[in-house]
Amino acid sequence: MTTQPPAPDWYPDPSGKPGLMYWDGQQWHKNIPETPAPAHQRPAEPISATPQPRSHAARITATWVAIAALVGLVAVTGYVLLKQAQRSQHAVAQPKPAPSAPTMRPAPPSGQNPSLAPPSASTAGSSYLKTSWGTSCQVTAEQVTCQTCVPGQVITNAYSCTDPAPAVAVNTAGIVNRNPADIGSFPGAQQLSTGQTYHLNGWTIVVSGGWARFINDGTGHGMAVAAQNFDSF
Repeated sequence: MTTQPPAPDWYPDPSGKPGLMYWDGQQWHKNIPETPAPAHQRPAEPISATPQPRSHAARITATWVAIAALVGLVAVTGYVLLKQAQRSQHAVAQPKPAPSAPTMRPAPPSGQNPSLAPPSASTAGSSYLKTSWGTSCQVTAEQVTCQTCVPGQVITNAYSCTDPAPAVAVNTAGIVNRNPADIGSFPGAQQLSTGQTYHLNGWTIVVSGGWARFINDGTGHGMAVAAQNFDSF
């Protein structure tokens, strides 16, 4: 029967000498041997006074905070620059718009003023005109009176137009009067030329295509006469 070795402890000296010796389980020692540190254990490291680095999450948070601050700074700078540019634009004097060109009327031929009748053809606010085919007209501010035929011209085989010739008148409202006072053939009446436009006593006179049209500037009413024709509007 195998005897188990005694447990590590102090025992009487096996050699019979007085005193005690220490049995470590394998051999005898006069003193307790020092226990070596296990090979797999590392000695404790001293505590460093330097603070440990921040965690990964803290670094990410700090990075985003820095980015947000940079974006805010860029936005504020852009806003300030935009406002300064707008103030500079308003400070520049705006060019004045070019005045609209006035409506031009055809210029009269050289040496002729169609807006005024010759003094010899005007009496007491009346002006006398004569068409190129011989019809005489009287123009006042209130109405236009024209002959309906040319004196001396044969109207039909039965008769010819005499002087004073029958006349017809139209006022500024376009009302026709077929029995106006006779105007006769006024000496020195202003001659109207075909293709010309005249302005007289508040009327515009257009001579074209064998007709003379008298148009009141205020109402647009008037009359038109030809060699042997008449119309009102």
